[in-house]
Amino acid sequence: MKRLLELWAPPAGHRLASVIATTYECQADFVEEEILPVALDLKTPPARGRDFRLELERALQDVEVTLFLHPDRYTPGLRRSPRIDLVPLPERRVAKLHAKVSLLRFVPDGTANYESQIVRLIVGSANLTSSGYRSNIEVAIALDDAPGSDAVVATAVRDAAAWLSTALGTLPEQATRQLRDIDAVFAARPGTARRDGLRFVGLPRPGGLIDVLREVATGTAHTLTLVSPFWPAGDEPSDVVTSLERAGRGTPKRVRLVGAANVDTEGTVRPVMPAAFLSSFLAKGVAVEVAAADPAHGCAGEEPDDDDEFGALAPKRGVPFAHRELHAKLLILEGDESVRLAIGSFNLTRKGLGLHGGGNTEAGLVWTLPASRAGALNELLSYATTWRKVTESPEAFVVPPPPMDGATGGGWPDFLLAVSATRGLLRLDGDGRTWPATVTVRMRDIRGRLVGEERWFDDWRVSALGEDTFTAELPLVASWTSAPEMNLGERYPMLPDLEVHLAWDGGEAIVPVVFDEKHLFPVAERATREDERALIDWFLGLRPELDSDADGFGHGIDPVEGAPPERGTGNDILSYLVRDFVHALPGVRAGLTEASMTETGLRTALLGTRSPVALAREIVEGLRKPRQGTPRKTAVATIFELVELLRVVEDAVLPELPEGATPRIRLVAVTEIRSKLTEVLTNHPAAATSPMLRGFLLTFGGGIHAAT
Repeated sequence: MKRLLELWAPPAGHRLASVIATTYECQADFVEEEILPVALDLKTPPARGRDFRLELERALQDVEVTLFLHPDRYTPGLRRSPRIDLVPLPERRVAKLHAKVSLLRFVPDGTANYESQIVRLIVGSANLTSSGYRSNIEVAIALDDAPGSDAVVATAVRDAAAWLSTALGTLPEQATRQLRDIDAVFAARPGTARRDGLRFVGLPRPGGLIDVLREVATGTAHTLTLVSPFWPAGDEPSDVVTSLERAGRGTPKRVRLVGAANVDTEGTVRPVMPAAFLSSFLAKGVAVEVAAADPAHGCAGEEPDDDDEFGALAPKRGVPFAHRELHAKLLILEGDESVRLAIGSFNLTRKGLGLHGGGNTEAGLVWTLPASRAGALNELLSYATTWRKVTESPEAFVVPPPPMDGATGGGWPDFLLAVSATRGLLRLDGDGRTWPATVTVRMRDIRGRLVGEERWFDDWRVSALGEDTFTAELPLVASWTSAPEMNLGERYPMLPDLEVHLAWDGGEAIVPVVFDEKHLFPVAERATREDERALIDWFLGLRPELDSDADGFGHGIDPVEGAPPERGTGNDILSYLVRDFVHALPGVRAGLTEASMTETGLRTALLGTRSPVALAREIVEGLRKPRQGTPRKTAVATIFELVELLRVVEDAVLPELPEGATPRIRLVAVTEIRSKLTEVLTNHPAAATSPMLRGFLLTFGGGIHAAT
């Protein structure tokens, strides 16, 4: 048995490339500060604050993370990273999302092929929350589709990916890419599907979980064991009992039920479940036993202190020191020939089991084991208190469940289809048939923190654009920065907030924003520009002075600080800057070679804020606006740097992504750098026609001409 967080740890020699997951509840801060650091193998603890945040954001530049959740369970204000997609799925589009499925893709260090990658499936009862992973009694399992994996395990992982791509309806662009990359791993390791003994089950599907259990049966079940925090509602649950009989191919002789614990004032522990459910089994002559999930299971009290001579005199506490809630869901059918086990998100409710055609979106695994292995399942029930046989009125053995809680979050408006943003634009996709007359849209301007005030972008008022679906693009405008005392805000790039507030006649909501162009979001914003040497250090992450990098280049071989710039042939290349740039080129090349096996990571490497494209822009900006305290750059030096940068990008070995993504992204980078080079050649004809530069360009052989 492992701690749930350990299921997210990368295999030895691998790094995380992608996470796509479903959950009913999502605690964004717990995902960012607890789950992802394990998956990313981060070294800085969350308590380090800014240091941890920088390490996390740097790691997420190369990773794609998409989390789908039920919109009523979104908690505003907990999210901090724009690089994680939080996608609510309203019930009008997808049957109530209750499944807890995570697909993790791991890439071997130093390898860029799909055949050697690992796809991990984590499925069970735990939501992506602190209570789900820290305190609740949960059950979950991880399966790896890796080179050499058993065909049955690989099939279960692949069935989960196939279910995910169809059960959630139309997927965002990033999630579509993630599943495409996972399919590429499967295609690189083809195999024959096998589902004997283990299979993934995704709901909704005809017959729900019951028909799957019946399909894998090899005989009648004599014992049925059920674990659930929720049970069938109503005074007449006989329809559920009949369905469970069908799953076991007959009426069981014994039924064991484990429910959440209720502790009364006298310390008596009883399970929480409806007495009518027990009565339905008793009416059929079935022996019924009940137990509660021990709320102190797995908890440890304080160790006695040998130095505390008065410890024995301290008053004993009359309440438990810890309380763990039951959230695990288990169904076990024991027969003379085989044992069937189902674990997942299926509560013992009609919708949880997928009965009557109106079930939730659920997921789990079903095992079929030899009857001789039944004893191995006892550990899955280790938290149950002593079994009590129901010998009289069931009401004496159980506590009735409280009324079911309704939605707790702000919800998701039916008329809203999606919310996304770029660096300077908010985008709403809406249903024109149900859109209110006017929706007021508000978004916080996070630059307000720089002036210590709560500041917002100018409000938008949006009306439906047509009768069917439409898209409203709303530019970010911040009038507050025009005030003289607020000019500090203008010094920083405009960034959208992580949430948007909607208000209309009769309602309001706070919903998360999905960000396009994540590669353009820097890890840390900077108010000022650095000189070229510091700029190259920042972009390429070069090592400190005298500490050579893996390629043998370091700052120790740069000219001594304060020395006059060296003169090149013809005095038209500023050797000081060019030489520093040449030393940086191996870092550029190595950074591209190590680009992540995700489209987001590749875009970050080629087009992001520390990419060759960004460096090309800075090179041209350095020519146009000389920086104080640094030697003046010449046009020839600028052309030389752009040409060498272009050469590196065109020749770099990059990971091959599916559907031609790699050459498409490389072409964008090459086109951008070439456009900068053409701009300099056009604006500086004298430099472009110098004999030395003409000779240099001829050696490039890439169709670049000095004369334009």
